[in-house]
This record gives sequence, C-alpha cells and structure tokens, in this order.
Amino acid sequence: LAGRDAPDDWEAVAAEMFDFGGALQSATDTSRGIFRFAAEEDGRLLAALFVAREPMALMRNYLATLPRQVSAGALSGVAPADRPDAGAIVCSCFSVGVNTIMDAIENRNLTDVDAIGRALRAGTNCGSCRAEIHSLIKDSQKRIPAE
Repeated sequence: LAGRDAPDDWEAVAAEMFDFGGALQSATDTSRGIFRFAAEEDGRLLAALFVAREPMALMRNYLATLPRQVSAGALSGVAPADRPDAGAIVCSCFSVGVNTIMDAIENRNLTDVDAIGRALRAGTNCGSCRAEIHSLIKDSQKRIPAE
C-alpha cells in the first residue's frame, strides 16, 4: 500500500481488508505512525498488516510462512530465537537465504561454491545463484584480517 493520506482508523481498514468478523490483535504507536494487525482463528494466523510512515524491519520470509500456522509472535514481525532469519533468498530452487550462506562461510569455513552446495544444496540445481554465492564468499574473505 502506498499513498499520501492515511485513513483515520487503520483497524477498520485492516478488518475490511481481511474480511474478518472476529477481533484483531494489534500493536500501535500512533506518535510514530506504526500500526500492526493480525487476524487469527484458533491461534492460527489468517492475515497480518504492518503499516508505517518509514520502512520497518520485518522478516518477510518468516512472515510468509505463518498463514494457517500457530503464530503467537506474528505482531513482532520477526522470527523467534529458535528460528533464525535465513535472509533474502539467494537460491530460489532450495530457498536458501543469504544469512544461511554467510553463516556457512563464516562459521563452517566453507570457501567455495561447491562446498556450499554440498552443505546447503544452494547452487546445485539450476545454477543461476552460483555467481552470487561466489561473490558472497569473495566479499567475506576481504573482511578477514591478515595475520
């Protein structure tokens, strides 16, 4: 959604968008123009709406997995500690994110694209992400201080 004018009642807008007769969970900060809404049924997320004047940090990949799931923390917009953020998807064939790849490079000392493929499957199907994986490896090596 984008626009110059904000509605007077974001909760009414969310309820109308969701076409949901039940109660919405909400977390709002009107002074900062931040509104978060979640429609749930039997503890399972049906829909969520996050509105802000400025961009807000959300784990979109995590949120996209929540509909029809038990989602007690959906309004936070971030995954619980036991579900790390995979980051923006690099390998769409296997849904491997940049954070997952960087973790493998930095903490498992994987230093080539084939090693990443063996460990994470990233880059082993269509191959279109291999150049980006190579760049991530190369960029991470630049940050390692010389001994």
